[in-house]
Amino acid sequence: MYSEAQRRAHIFDLQTFLRRIQRDQEYVQPLAPDGIFGPETAAAVRDFQRRHSLPVTGTADYETWTAIYQAYLLLLLGDTLPAAVSFFPAGSGAQLTIGDKGPSVLVLQLLLSSAVPHFSSVIPVPLTGEYDRATADAVRLAQGVFLLPQNGVTDRATWEALALFHNSFFGRTPLPWLLAEP
Repeated sequence: MYSEAQRRAHIFDLQTFLRRIQRDQEYVQPLAPDGIFGPETAAAVRDFQRRHSLPVTGTADYETWTAIYQAYLLLLLGDTLPAAVSFFPAGSGAQLTIGDKGPSVLVLQLLLSSAVPHFSSVIPVPLTGEYDRATADAVRLAQGVFLLPQNGVTDRATWEALALFHNSFFGRTPLPWLLAEP
């Protein structure tokens, strides 16, 4: 089980995520992180759940925590200068598939996340850096949007379709650390 310090640290993180989300929604008084899950935190969680069609319980269960964290990460991405994606992951063979892990998978998940608001059929995928079933399902749905074979495997054509879509909205000069030779 968690120590009291670990528990408070997790609550502080949750409150920090919620505060950033509230700032984006222009709350007059966003939540002040203090590491204590009090009435204000429970109210902020309920408000988030209501806005995102989650069961309104006021508790941060796995589904709620994941949704809050994903919303927070997407806002952080918006806070940074957009970068064009112009590579297919080096060293990945010819594809990314279930079981793969690492930065390339995280970039793929970010690409999928940037597509979610634009296509109702593409579901949000947790940003874990692991190519799991949820990632494969999101890839399969995106492949359908782009009229590619729907196999849930990210090959060069799938990556390039996602990158082209991403770049059309966010593309600027690619950041050097995002570049790799195929």
